[in-house]
Amino acid sequence: MDNPRTVQRRAQILSAALDAFSENGYQKTRIADIALRLSMGHGTFYRYFRNKLDIFDSVLDLVIEKLAAVMTVEDPRSTNTADEYRRQIERIGARLYKTFIRDTRLAQIVFYEALGVDPELNEKVDGVMEMIHQGIEEYLKNGMDKGFLQPDLDAPVLARAITAMMFAGAKDLLATEGREARSSRWTTAIARFMLRGMEQREP
Repeated sequence: MDNPRTVQRRAQILSAALDAFSENGYQKTRIADIALRLSMGHGTFYRYFRNKLDIFDSVLDLVIEKLAAVMTVEDPRSTNTADEYRRQIERIGARLYKTFIRDTRLAQIVFYEALGVDPELNEKVDGVMEMIHQGIEEYLKNGMDKGFLQPDLDAPVLARAITAMMFAGAKDLLATEGREARSSRWTTAIARFMLRGMEQREP
């Protein structure tokens, strides 16, 4: 097990690397750029990470961990009415957008840097997206099973469509001033789409 000092130093390097990759991109960032931010020699850096790809992989893991925490914090089966469901959707959307607003570096890595660097990293990103799709699918199935969403929805396809909307909103926040108000609009719009577009109606 790593000692606390090693863990702390790795965290410092990861934070500096997240800064560098989000500001300059993967291709333009050098190990020297990361080390310089910490007044660290190259030799010290290589005690913690093998190379640039290794540290980018660790940065991506950090980003994924933060996003996964947002998406898995609630139980998809916990809502029993359309109103509870709407509030749950809004809470999840608000948490996701707040995560990106608090740290815009995360969105930069996810939307602009993660794909295309390395085939194994592509697979990692695809795996995370699949996890999110499956999570949203469970929320949809809950609504279908309990009767406040239409019972014949194509949940796997809709889960991917909703993921695309959520991440389109997160990407939009990068280029927008007044991010808090903008994120609220996205959250409301997605919740309204999910309920008004898919809710079960009396015949």
